[in-house]
Amino acid sequence: MDDSAARPKSLKFKEPVIDIAFSPTDSLVASSLITGHVFIHRYAVGGNERKQRLKVHKKSCRSVCFSGDGSSLYTASKDKSWQALDVATGGEQRRVEDAHDKAINIVKYVNEQIIATGDEAGGVKLWDVRQNKAAFAYSEHVDYISDMVFHAEKRHLLATSGDGCLSVYDVRKSKAFHVSENQDDELLSVALMRGGKKVVVGETDGVLGIFTYGQFDDVTDRFPGHPQSIDSICKLTEELCVTGSSDGLLRIVQLFPHKLVGVAGDHKSLPVEKVVLSHDQQWLASCSHDHTVHFWDIGYIFNEDENEEGDGGEVLDAQAMAIQVSKDVASEDADIDIDGLSDGSELRGHGETGLGADESSDDGSEDSEDGDDEVEAEVDVVASSAGSAGEEEEEEDEEEDEDEDGGEDSAEGASKKGEKAGSGTDGGDDSDGEGWGSWGDSDDDDKGARKKKKAPATKADKLKAKRAASAELARPDGKKRAASASFFADL
Repeated sequence: MDDSAARPKSLKFKEPVIDIAFSPTDSLVASSLITGHVFIHRYAVGGNERKQRLKVHKKSCRSVCFSGDGSSLYTASKDKSWQALDVATGGEQRRVEDAHDKAINIVKYVNEQIIATGDEAGGVKLWDVRQNKAAFAYSEHVDYISDMVFHAEKRHLLATSGDGCLSVYDVRKSKAFHVSENQDDELLSVALMRGGKKVVVGETDGVLGIFTYGQFDDVTDRFPGHPQSIDSICKLTEELCVTGSSDGLLRIVQLFPHKLVGVAGDHKSLPVEKVVLSHDQQWLASCSHDHTVHFWDIGYIFNEDENEEGDGGEVLDAQAMAIQVSKDVASEDADIDIDGLSDGSELRGHGETGLGADESSDDGSEDSEDGDDEVEAEVDVVASSAGSAGEEEEEEDEEEDEDEDGGEDSAEGASKKGEKAGSGTDGGDDSDGEGWGSWGDSDDDDKGARKKKKAPATKADKLKAKRAASAELARPDGKKRAASASFFADL
């Protein structure tokens, strides 16, 4: 079975995707980028269509969420602002600058009147969207807010934090309802299970901590099993959820009794930033440091006709299907959306205005036309740099391989890389984040330094270097290696 042909193709961007959200009413997915851009795509098995490309923030857009009716999209940024956008037109509905004293990590839709935001210093605010002002502000945490979930029946907002505590807020009151004891580990994600009677949190050490609702002092159960941190939890049913982990796997987990059911997807060892479920319960979407939004078929979990054997049959069928999905992802073709801007100079050129859905972009066509020229240029670069190696020739060859891995994943040409190496700091807006780490610098700077070396080289050195470069670049698919995420740190 070729599962990749039966689901929407992946969305590929030039820059890292930090957050994603599905529309609750339509086949739309929103993606936020480190550049401050937001993309909205209509997804379908037959092909994806870009609806909006918007430059909404000066710095990285760390969080996106749709309103309950799907007409508005809320965004939050490192630049301390949040705003609401009209999904249909891309127009700005409302905006609040300096909404927090620190960079905002997350925005969460509560109801048609209230949204919640959390910052990297532990602050939580509830906003009356009709008046664009904060109704309540809370300071119960001493480290970043990592995730939030709203319990509609109780009218409680629950938040997890890097300080190891879970906090609960009654959205009608100005004081926190409860704050848990410190769990001696960072809490990264949260979900409500068992009809809201259980609160499940993901921890850095790979443990799912389980609180009984109303007993928030400490967890009542723990489920270890993940080898690395649990960065995202997506509820499927009252007993099943999908976890996104730093090892790149999306695992289907059953609670009560606890067991790992199967693997729903694989990001090839790159940390999973977010996992979300579509409005029709047919697809999962996930994003990672590979600049890609993947779609995974999860509809079999909810297909009662195929699961007539009850809970046991559901688990077995889910496991079989999930394993097949993870095997097929390697052969998947991606819809390439490379409209995301790649460095600070381009951001300054475009300014801070939104870009409409009908605005054309020639980035993709230019890249494909220049692809052959770039390969030849890369061969010459490798050959010339290898001539300066001298007695350390083998070490230089290894470093050149690392630079190929760390390069841009879309073909921009050798001149583009030169621009990026000296384009200033705007392209790395998130490099100085206090609570979410540094995104790091591209290895292109090191490559540029080696290009300037002018040591003489023998004919044998040049021939050896050119052969090595040709073997490296002349791949069956005619493409360069995908960008490595080793220089990215988790937000």
